[in-house]
Amino acid sequence: MVMRDLDRRSILSALAGTAVGVGLLDRTSFTGRDRTEVRSVRPMMGTLVTAAAVTTSPDRAASGIDAAFAEMERLIGVFSRHDADAQVARLNASGTLTDPSPELVSVLRTARRVHDRTEGAFDPTVLPVLADTLRGDTSGGSADAVPGFDEVRIRDGAVHTAVPITLDGIAKGYIVDRGCATLRRWVDEAMIEAGGDIRAFGGSEGRWHIGIHDPRGDGYLSRIRLRNGAVATSGSYEVSHGERTSGADPVIRPATARRPEEDTCASVVSSTAERADALSTAAFVMDDSAAMSILERVDAGGMFLTTSGELIRTDSWREIPG
Repeated sequence: MVMRDLDRRSILSALAGTAVGVGLLDRTSFTGRDRTEVRSVRPMMGTLVTAAAVTTSPDRAASGIDAAFAEMERLIGVFSRHDADAQVARLNASGTLTDPSPELVSVLRTARRVHDRTEGAFDPTVLPVLADTLRGDTSGGSADAVPGFDEVRIRDGAVHTAVPITLDGIAKGYIVDRGCATLRRWVDEAMIEAGGDIRAFGGSEGRWHIGIHDPRGDGYLSRIRLRNGAVATSGSYEVSHGERTSGADPVIRPATARRPEEDTCASVVSSTAERADALSTAAFVMDDSAAMSILERVDAGGMFLTTSGELIRTDSWREIPG
């Protein structure tokens, strides 16, 4: 744990300075010498996860952060597709999971709603095409290569899938949300950041200052405030020139079975990290005008950086002045 008085500079640097979409800016908006920032950074989910709490009781905050990380580790054991004992890996191996946890069922149902709202742009059945891409096959294919979410069913207390699935585009946000829910039982002001997904709550002045990194280099595309909400970014931050540079996997567009070509990144602000994670994944692969329309309908804010360098924002996207 690291504890600092809040009148000092407080810098969050994830992945040793590599841009990962979003991050806490160089100073929080919280002030007051009676309060202390308690922070822990730990490797998890193929990235570095940061938990930070503002508190008058550092020992209590440290215990809360430990509890939040324990809860997130538990949930990784549900959603991992790489750990043979995890529920998603077991589902992919057999096609049926007769003992799904409430967490898995909840995320699948949210995934279904986002799939329907985004007209199929968010689709966990892209995994076979993703696997080909990670093996070096970038030829893509037709939309038929992505079977579609209708192949996944929850019925009679069991989950059934005709094809392997990935929940990577939504589960990380859900895990961050659950970590924050755990931490909220210990402190009134905190945030958790995990490789592009942030959930924050509390703040006497109101807000955590968040920067959206520019994937083309140093600096920020945008700066926003969060009080009780979340932001997530999908894009080409950690995958470039066809090579994996970190634990992040490329995003596949279900309609073409290829990587998207219109945008460099898409950021979404929403009420939960689970929702922001899924919506940013969908928005990144969609036509920008269609994505903006959908985000406005579901009361989410969005910002897109096109490959030509244009910044596009929804009307509800709110930047910090200056």
